[in-house]
Amino acid sequence: MNDFIVSLNAIKRNVKVLNDRELLADNKKYNYELIPVCSHSFLLRLNDNFFEIIAEKLNADLFTVLLNGHQFDVTVRTTLQEKAFRLLENSVASHHYHRDIKAPMPGLILKIKKKIGDKVELGESVMILEAMKMENDLKAPASGTIENIAVSVGSAVEKGTILFSIG
Repeated sequence: MNDFIVSLNAIKRNVKVLNDRELLADNKKYNYELIPVCSHSFLLRLNDNFFEIIAEKLNADLFTVLLNGHQFDVTVRTTLQEKAFRLLENSVASHHYHRDIKAPMPGLILKIKKKIGDKVELGESVMILEAMKMENDLKAPASGTIENIAVSVGSAVEKGTILFSIG
C-alpha cells in the first residue's frame, strides 16, 4: 500500500507515493529522491530543495527524526492502520478501564521510560526488563495514562509481579 498518514509533531499529513520519483503530500505533487548516506542518515530531495535527515525507529510506527538540525517525533501509518488505530482509540476512550501490567518472566528492571501521568499509545515502550541476559522491551498493551509504577530501576521481579498500571 502506498497511501500513508504521517504525523509530524502531531500534525497529520496525507502522503501518497505515486512512483519511485513522485509523491503527493496533502494533494500537492513533489518530485523526490531519498539518498541513503549511512544506516540512519539520508539526504532527501523534494523538488529542488535538499534536506538532511537522521532517523531513529522507536517502535513499529514511531520515529525520532532530526531534519536539518530540528528534532521531530514522526508517526508513519498506512491509511488502513490509521483507521484501525482511531477505531481502537475511540473504543478505549469511551470505556474507562484500569489495567495492571505484570512481569511476563522473572528478571531485573533496567530502565523505566515513562512516569506516572504520562500518556502512552498502544505498543509504546514503557520499561526494559532484563531476563536470561536479554533486554525485553515491555510495551503498553493499550493506549492510556500511566496510573502507577510499582517497581524501580534495579528491582528484581518475579513472574506475575505488577510492574505498572494503565488507565
